[in-house]
Amino acid sequence: MSLLDKLENPVLRRELKIRIRIGKLIPAMSLRCMCLGFIFLLVLLSRLGRGLLAFTLAETLLVMLFIPGAVCNAFASDAGKGDLRILSSTPLSSGKIVLGKLAGANLYTCLIIAFSAVAMFAAAIIRSDLHIWRLICANIVILILAFASAVIGLASSLLFRRNVFASSAFSYALILVLIVSIIISGPFIKGIRNSQAKSTIIKLALYANPLVMASRALGRIDIMRTRYMYELAEPIVGRGFSYPNWYSAGIIYFVTSCLVLIPIFTLQPKKLFLSD
Repeated sequence: MSLLDKLENPVLRRELKIRIRIGKLIPAMSLRCMCLGFIFLLVLLSRLGRGLLAFTLAETLLVMLFIPGAVCNAFASDAGKGDLRILSSTPLSSGKIVLGKLAGANLYTCLIIAFSAVAMFAAAIIRSDLHIWRLICANIVILILAFASAVIGLASSLLFRRNVFASSAFSYALILVLIVSIIISGPFIKGIRNSQAKSTIIKLALYANPLVMASRALGRIDIMRTRYMYELAEPIVGRGFSYPNWYSAGIIYFVTSCLVLIPIFTLQPKKLFLSD
């Protein structure tokens, strides 16, 4: 009996069997590796960081790029909805169905995260200036963001269950807001006179931004005052502010994602997946 056959969740077992076939595994992994390299190059060209920082930011963007789309495809596409109809007629709980589908949809991206973590720790062994604890923190942040991205994709799929395009568009619109929160908060900061309100908006923008969280996990890195970010985020950079601790932002992301999952896990499969 293989390791997959020993899995208690039949949905997860089936999803993994489908996706570990060489014909699917190699193209999917190759695409993600090429995208990671391309994003890494863009981060270098934008001068947001270099070395490990640039790679961490690139991996963060890759995770938030691939995971929501994969989840929406698994839950909101025609094939996904047909699969969920069949699963809803079985004795399986909503939790097992959701966890199995989520794990299967994100298998390839999770493998990239795992391989990247190995590469980071290998680099830390070779280079003495890389701190193991910082690498652990950075990978924890990436895992939290992967979890949050999956929840965003799942919630969008259930909200727009009839249209995979609408669910994907909503997911990526929300993620885009998080990524550019520092930039889009500028007009609000300029238009408000109350200093307390301005400070609140700045805090919200910093806590919401996944790139800030990822960079701070590597140390006291100030990506806001690079030349590129200084021009884009001038309303924030021009004011006094303090960065949030990465673990505080991570806890907010994680707890919020768990709160979104609670009602999803408690509903019956037929109500969750088949109701209009």
